[in-house]
Amino acid sequence: MKLEERERGLLTLIQEYRDAEYRALLETARAEAKTLLADAYRRARTQLHARVISERANARSRLHAARAEHDTRLRASGDRANAQLLELAWPRLREALSRRWAHADTRAVWARHAIAQGRQRLPPGLWTVRHPPAWSAAEWGPLEAELTRALGQAPHFRADGAVTAGLVIEAQGAVLDASLEGLLRDRRRLEARLLAVLARHPTDAGVQT
Repeated sequence: MKLEERERGLLTLIQEYRDAEYRALLETARAEAKTLLADAYRRARTQLHARVISERANARSRLHAARAEHDTRLRASGDRANAQLLELAWPRLREALSRRWAHADTRAVWARHAIAQGRQRLPPGLWTVRHPPAWSAAEWGPLEAELTRALGQAPHFRADGAVTAGLVIEAQGAVLDASLEGLLRDRRRLEARLLAVLARHPTDAGVQT
């Protein structure tokens, strides 16, 4: 074989080797690039997912905070409205009860209800029934006769200027206060009941009692 042919053969072999190496390097580079790109996409997706979760959590937190603030303002507004409503309702309740005692028919119902409560809760024996001075014996006389038969002895009906409406019944140290002041003494309980009634019948809030 001539020298030129051997040189061309060597050059061809070198070219083929170089081409093979180039292809190998190119394939390796492509594989690494693909791996790197996949890793980059995966990291990007992970970061994006984490960011989305974080944003959702922040959005939920802001939403909960906004709802809590709204509820707080609503409760505060409701509390103020209820306080104003009770300030208006309380004197009307007192006035309505005073009117019930001022009329003979409802006064008789009030007195008989107080006596019935006393017979359920108070011991028998000597009763002292304190009442407003304007309540006449013509009205409480029949109650005295009924109690005398029920208790075995005559009760003591006594006018008391401190009682403006209703009755205060005393028996052996026990007291049933069915007077106007006694009925209104537990203001917090009565206000809660007033609010419950108004909640069931909101249109009655502006109606005269």
